[in-house]
Amino acid sequence: MKQLYIDGAWTHGTGLRTWAVTNPATGQHLDDVSVASTEDVDRAVRAARRAFDDGPWPRLDPLARGRMLRQLAERIRSRLEDFAMVDTLNVGKPIRDTRGFDVPCAADLFESYAGLSDKIAGKCYGTLPDNVTMQFREPMGAIAAIVPWNFPLTNAAIKLAPILACGNTVVLKPSEVSPLSALMLAELAHDIGFPPGVINVVHGTGAETGTALVRHPGIDKITFTGRHQTGIQMLEAAKIGMKGVLLELGGKTASVVFPDAPLEQVVNGVITGIFYNLGQVCVAGSRLLVHESQHDDLLDRIVAKAKALRQGDPTDPNNHLGCLATPQHCSTVQRYVEQAQHDGARCVLTGQLPTGAQNCFHPPTIFDRVTSAMTIAREEIFGPVLSVMTFRDEEEAVRIANDCDFGLMGNLWTSDGTRALRVARRLRAGRITINGGGALRPNVPVFGYKLSGIGAELGFDEAVHEYTSSKAVLYSLATEKSPWPE
Repeated sequence: MKQLYIDGAWTHGTGLRTWAVTNPATGQHLDDVSVASTEDVDRAVRAARRAFDDGPWPRLDPLARGRMLRQLAERIRSRLEDFAMVDTLNVGKPIRDTRGFDVPCAADLFESYAGLSDKIAGKCYGTLPDNVTMQFREPMGAIAAIVPWNFPLTNAAIKLAPILACGNTVVLKPSEVSPLSALMLAELAHDIGFPPGVINVVHGTGAETGTALVRHPGIDKITFTGRHQTGIQMLEAAKIGMKGVLLELGGKTASVVFPDAPLEQVVNGVITGIFYNLGQVCVAGSRLLVHESQHDDLLDRIVAKAKALRQGDPTDPNNHLGCLATPQHCSTVQRYVEQAQHDGARCVLTGQLPTGAQNCFHPPTIFDRVTSAMTIAREEIFGPVLSVMTFRDEEEAVRIANDCDFGLMGNLWTSDGTRALRVARRLRAGRITINGGGALRPNVPVFGYKLSGIGAELGFDEAVHEYTSSKAVLYSLATEKSPWPE
């Protein structure tokens, strides 16, 4: 059984309750994890608080902090196969993806932010002859980090790397669905010698463990990635103690294809955008907007290529697609498919839908003749379901793309550079890719418009803004003081 990691030690939850972790591809039991009670969460937050208020981490030479983060990156790389297999078994994503992206990306994040540690700087306002005003950037405090199940290790690294680089301490709550790689990460940090309380990992449901964590008065900031409905709850919890919040929430990415776009590249981009990780990606390109003149040709090509994707055992490196993370989520995706059929969308690609309590292998699904009023065009499905719509001109394309409550990402495909930048400026989304330039990079921030979030994930300047506190110090150089109130 896996334990909680609190204050530099492995410990059972006080309630001695456990959560069974299963392989969604087979239903096989993988392990049990100890569930953190409210008392356990309190222990973890107090440990993070002590480590910040009295411990060495915030006061450590920034270069020393950076060296420890760099060691963590190298340890992750040295255990690439272990991490890749754990996340593959835990959430059913193909081993080719965990090997090729998830684990290397996590290592890169820690290495990249290791270099930020000694480059955090303030300002000096020295324009007055008798006064110097300085702005200092200081570590913020104890941070609550809550991550989803779709990229277990990568999401943990996205949170921990900038939080730790800025000198903070953290209580990490991974999803109850996928806690195993977070525990492995804690093991590496423990072996490297991170001071007790700097990194704490607690497990449990969002309703119990997560609520206790974000409502705890010892937490200075909440950083959360997940559904926008849960993000609203985070805002409510932040009222207790006036905590800061960073929310990276849902998306409904529109991929807009103009007539001059290179169709072969578009096909690959669309297929990757919606079926990578079976669409369990916040920036999944779930809406395809294609000019009516090329609709038939592009759709035929996409359907043909999607049919060639191999789906099956996630541990087989020859398979492109694994399964969805839980049977419950698979049922949710099926309900969206049924709703789309009821609303009148035309299904042009699907497969044998899963049957049975444990079957999570949902096939790639494409709907044509979708309108912006349909549920599948408005709500985040978080599954392998593509909605195809047409437009007549640029104005209509922008209108349809923006007709959505989310604004996390948009994709543009065109050979006209001027139009690409013009439309990019008009789209209401925090991240726009042009002709497939959408890879995650540690130094590039992720912003969310509308229901897609508050604040910025990643980015060096943005990380400093999100995870440090700013202090102004006013230093008088005057030898004579004002006589007031005499």
